Amino acid sequence: MTKRTFVPGWIKSYFTFIAANWLVFTVFRVIFLFVFRAALLPANYHELWETFYIGAKFDARLACALAIPLGLFFGLCLLFRVLRKLRGWVAAFYGLLEAAVLLVYFADFAHYAYIAMRINYSIFKYSENALISLQMAWETYPLVWAVIGLLLWGLGWGLWVNRLQKKAFETGDAYYWKGRLAWFFGGLLATAALMFGQISQYPLRWSNAYHSTNNFICNLTLNPALNIFDTARFVKADSYDKEKTAAYYDEVAKYLGVQNPDKEKLNFGRTVTADASARKDYNVVVIFMESLAWNKISMTNPDIDPTPFVKELADRSILFTHFFAPTSATARAVFATVTSIPDVTSFKTSSRNPLVVDQHLVVNALTDYEKYYFIGGSASWGNIRGILEHNLAGVHMFEEGAFENEHRNDVWGISDLDLFREADRVLTEEQKELKKPFFAFIQTSGYHRPYTIPEDNAGFESKDIGAELAHKRSFVSVEEYNSLRFSDHALREFFKLVEKQDWYENTIFFIFGDHGLAAPQSENMPRGYVDLNLINHQIPLIITGGPIKKARVIDDVASQVDILPTAMGLLGRSYTTRAIGRDVLAKDKPEPGALVYGWAVSPFVVGFVQGDYYYHSQGGKEGLYKYKADNYNEDISAKDPKRFEHMKNLAQGLYETSRYQFYHNQKKTEQDN
Repeated sequence: MTKRTFVPGWIKSYFTFIAANWLVFTVFRVIFLFVFRAALLPANYHELWETFYIGAKFDARLACALAIPLGLFFGLCLLFRVLRKLRGWVAAFYGLLEAAVLLVYFADFAHYAYIAMRINYSIFKYSENALISLQMAWETYPLVWAVIGLLLWGLGWGLWVNRLQKKAFETGDAYYWKGRLAWFFGGLLATAALMFGQISQYPLRWSNAYHSTNNFICNLTLNPALNIFDTARFVKADSYDKEKTAAYYDEVAKYLGVQNPDKEKLNFGRTVTADASARKDYNVVVIFMESLAWNKISMTNPDIDPTPFVKELADRSILFTHFFAPTSATARAVFATVTSIPDVTSFKTSSRNPLVVDQHLVVNALTDYEKYYFIGGSASWGNIRGILEHNLAGVHMFEEGAFENEHRNDVWGISDLDLFREADRVLTEEQKELKKPFFAFIQTSGYHRPYTIPEDNAGFESKDIGAELAHKRSFVSVEEYNSLRFSDHALREFFKLVEKQDWYENTIFFIFGDHGLAAPQSENMPRGYVDLNLINHQIPLIITGGPIKKARVIDDVASQVDILPTAMGLLGRSYTTRAIGRDVLAKDKPEPGALVYGWAVSPFVVGFVQGDYYYHSQGGKEGLYKYKADNYNEDISAKDPKRFEHMKNLAQGLYETSRYQFYHNQKKTEQDN
């Protein structure tokens, strides 16, 4: 008589397979730590627990992915008993599969030993010179023993999986088809939960591995097989073109102010040395205002006055009227602002690319500062977590789940008003305790569909200007108009709070839009802005706070990438950089200009704004335009060939240099030039 069990044998076998793989991957992680332990610094010992915790979740994901075919086979065997005769083939399949996984780990260990980097999809580029690569491996590694190990490993797994299949059905279960269906979908849900990896709006992502500024800790957290998958789509695309970068080097190096130009080495590094007497320990707060586009604010819409407080701030502060975001996406804005490099990737965003996660930030020269990042939702959004936690030394992340007053407003997390309240509370409490200067980022997101106005809104009242007027003034709806008004209202409430704090008089605030927004009518703007799509890029920059004693209006063109270098200049701090950003308030004023990149259209757009001129290139067609003029669509490149050639070289040069810098701005290669 067949023995019956409460938990079906096939469920036990399925999860035993997952557990076995999970255990093996954990052992591999321990071995990796032991072999490369010399790279682990005592200062990072405390991060090992988090490393193994996150790493275990990555390992569980891989174990589940390997188990899915086995689970599906078990499910089919319940329906068609004849399929059980195929278990030998299934065992052979898993023998080969597990051998392939071990091969990945072998290659990963060798790859890390060779260049101190976990294996990624670029390993397949070695197949372009397969014979040379194979010869190098033969002369470097014990390939014979490796092959023997792979064969024995695959054989062992194949035999064990065959035995596991026998056990799966040698006992019966106490269920008919409904019960079996329940167990099957229960197992499926458990697998999905393990693969999701965390209790959050977002699944576990590769950026979770970059929870430390220490490269070894982050490398230890990664799973090599998953890392190949995560990097595949990025390596497939051309990363950068060294020859094109070199072709524009001279003009770009001059524009950036490179002190020791070297075209052969493509040196973009420069050292900014501040006078010690100019040093100021001001606090800095950098505020990303969601979609605070130039065409939507009160300065260009006085009759409907959507942002009265932004205008009030601008009137008493430093206002940049020709300030541009390189691209039109929030994650790209975060990358550009934090790294000082325009995010000119042609798909996705650089924050989502594991291959460029390691970046040198000028703000890390502030070693005596506490650093904070506030976001109303999750830092897993857009994978910005990796760029921030891996590069912003010692950053304190405040996101969903970390706030004292957590009132989720909509898909974007807590409201902008609550976010500002939390930022004020945290910074004030930390100042009282630590008494250290701080550098904080606040990223709002409320001015975004579905345009939710929270119930707790500090007395905000909506206005109805009518749909027709809203459309004419760059808004898609009255709801959008009121959402921007609430964003402005929340900013006003924030300043009401911080102006009462002791630290306000010693704090500089940078307030700007993360990007512009297209609006087809926009009758409040010169038509050239609309048709040339510059409204997707133009945003205000306001620099305000206690130390800013004199209001100024600056009409020179500047870019989002200039924010952090400019902040460092106001603090009177020295730093090194290779990036595109420059201090636009420096005594020796740099040449004005801003690269713009239209990634959302095909072919993509590369442009450069300087003064009233705009160089535009798309799909091989290029021209020079006066974007504010009535004849904005007239190409004047033939009339002004010298300006055209200069702006073309800067546009194409900064585009190619930005692509190059993604891969050549790592912390681990920092040098003073």
